[in-house]
Amino acid sequence: MRRSRPVVRHVLAAAFAAVLSFAAPGAHAAPRPGAAAVAQEINIISTHSGMCLEIGTLAEGEAVRQHRCAGRPGAQWYLRPSAAGNGSVNIVSVYSGKCLQVADSSPASGAAVRQGACGSQTGASFLFADLGSGSGATIQPLTASPRKCLEVTDSSTAEGAALRQWECERQPGSGFAQGQFKGLAEGWSTIRPVGAPGLCLTEGRARNGAYGSAVAVQSPCATATPPRTYLQSAGNGLYRIQWHHPEFGVGCLTVMNGGPVPGMLEPWDDCARATQFHVEPVDSPVVGGYRFRVSGSSLCIGIVNGETVAGAEAVQTACAGRVDQEFFVDPVV
Repeated sequence: MRRSRPVVRHVLAAAFAAVLSFAAPGAHAAPRPGAAAVAQEINIISTHSGMCLEIGTLAEGEAVRQHRCAGRPGAQWYLRPSAAGNGSVNIVSVYSGKCLQVADSSPASGAAVRQGACGSQTGASFLFADLGSGSGATIQPLTASPRKCLEVTDSSTAEGAALRQWECERQPGSGFAQGQFKGLAEGWSTIRPVGAPGLCLTEGRARNGAYGSAVAVQSPCATATPPRTYLQSAGNGLYRIQWHHPEFGVGCLTVMNGGPVPGMLEPWDDCARATQFHVEPVDSPVVGGYRFRVSGSSLCIGIVNGETVAGAEAVQTACAGRVDQEFFVDPVV
């Protein structure tokens, strides 16, 4: 399945290097001051897990965790010089405007890492040290002497594992790299329900006979085209699901909010008014899938009643983490 993988440098290069003047590969792992530079939005990727550091809400005190990189706003950061001086920097969330910080600027090992007000406090001011050999760099708060490091707790590779402050021992979870992840790649795709992976989302009719026009249903992939499916980026992490039909042209799937089959999806010629979706990676109930969440809502596309039979309709329901709301998205070359 297509995932536009994060572009990760083996050390914190490009934007990070410009802002932070990191050592090149093979250099000594001494802390480096941050040099003033124009801010650039980046992802911060844990090198041992390949996941992105992210905050989930705007709330003060929200924990910083690692999540599968998916182009979400909460995983975007930029760097700026800290008023603490000594070449230190603040790590600022693009999403919230708050800063990554060690809770209460505590010098203790195990102190939580969260988002909070930006300033010159030692817990929100950081230096960096290149680990060499393509292992990334450590992020060192000014909270303690000798310096401590941020790490993914216990070097966990689990989705949602939290960041903490710990001893700098070159543990796997203390290495980080700069990357950029723009979300799922645009292009021709097949969309397969995880609950019925031999079926594909395609054109059909409502089984109750209440609606004469085409709606989205699941059918055997071998006979699921036409139409062809194209996942079109709408910007800001949103997508439209286009159907390209040799007879009817291009239509974009749109949730029907009323009428005889409310919640089902039909192709609209006016794609500018069509439903836009967050296409979010999920690893539960099944690893490697996505859910289609309607923009600005907590509603997701699923298969009606969790059915696995051909002809079952796609329908909008409250997001519930069920297998019928998870889909594989496969590229078509």
